[in-house]
Amino acid sequence: MKKSLLAMVVLATTANAATTADLERKLNVLATEVQNLKENKTETGVTLGGYGEIIYTDTSSENESNKASGVKPSNKWDTLRNVLYVGYKFSPKWSFKTEIEIEHANEIYTEFAEIRYSHSDAFNAKAGLLLAPIGFVNTEHEPTRFFGVNRPEIESKIIPTTWRENGLGLHGKLNQLSYNVFLLNSLKGDSFDASGVRSGRQKGSNAAAGNWAYLARLDYNFNFGLDLGATAYISKTNGTTASGLKHNIYELHAEYNYQGLKARVLYVKSDLDGKKISEVVSKDVADEMAGYYVELGYDIFHGKDCYLAPYVRYETFNTQEKLDASLGDKDKSKDVTNLTYGLMYKPVEKIAFKVDYQKVTNEAKTGVDKVNFGIGWEY
Repeated sequence: MKKSLLAMVVLATTANAATTADLERKLNVLATEVQNLKENKTETGVTLGGYGEIIYTDTSSENESNKASGVKPSNKWDTLRNVLYVGYKFSPKWSFKTEIEIEHANEIYTEFAEIRYSHSDAFNAKAGLLLAPIGFVNTEHEPTRFFGVNRPEIESKIIPTTWRENGLGLHGKLNQLSYNVFLLNSLKGDSFDASGVRSGRQKGSNAAAGNWAYLARLDYNFNFGLDLGATAYISKTNGTTASGLKHNIYELHAEYNYQGLKARVLYVKSDLDGKKISEVVSKDVADEMAGYYVELGYDIFHGKDCYLAPYVRYETFNTQEKLDASLGDKDKSKDVTNLTYGLMYKPVEKIAFKVDYQKVTNEAKTGVDKVNFGIGWEY
């Protein structure tokens, strides 16, 4: 009898141990699968995401000279961007990623569409409609990730974000050094003007590709919160009339993060065949455009569940920094200084509410101040 009872106890214990071991194995497998989903390491499958922003702007009725600003409407709401991201992983190394963007609630664009080959941390490749890796905002423009209701104006007029063109790219990371080397179709010189090069973006739509642009970027992380980087963009323009003319961009940038503190500095200079472009497009395009900005914010709830950061940005730029004398006098309104200060609140990491005041001045004394409010999200 005692032997039978002992045998039953041994069998029950063994069965229980087997059940516990099996349960632990299943839990470990599940934990690995969840972590892979978080890190996008699944073998195949679809990934969905997106971001967007809605902005309210109240523009002053008077400019800095106390004259009528002439801005109409002076108050407006704009569903500026609503973007859907879709990714598909064909295998551990091959994937497709795209974003479809609706601007101003009624304009539809492909923000990027690329086939990626992920070989290793040190070497990766992509091809398709690509975001140019230059500056801060062009490749990381989700509204929850930058201060200001609006992006820095320099990263609109001289670096024409959101900037995407067709081409090829190589990128990777070697310890603390990251690199990008891209070949892209260049901008359309016919559309350059005194305000900058933004209108020259081709956005992948029947893009003229008789001339190409070469882009190289290096970034170094110092492991104590400091990142330094530089980009060179060398190109000859595309276009019907203003084709084959010089358009180069050089930029330096630095970012520092320490606990709740975040600081950014960016300097950019653009060299162009401004006189030659102006002769064929009848616009006063400068030989040189330049500017810089400094931005600082601090999360006063650092380490807590929510995020509240006052911020300030000082920005100065001139899209007619150097104008050929044969084109006449510079347009003083293009020599701009923006002082922006505001508050960014994030109840959770992926939702942001921002409000700021922007003091705008220029050498023509026609700057117009703005109050901005923004709602932003990503998922």
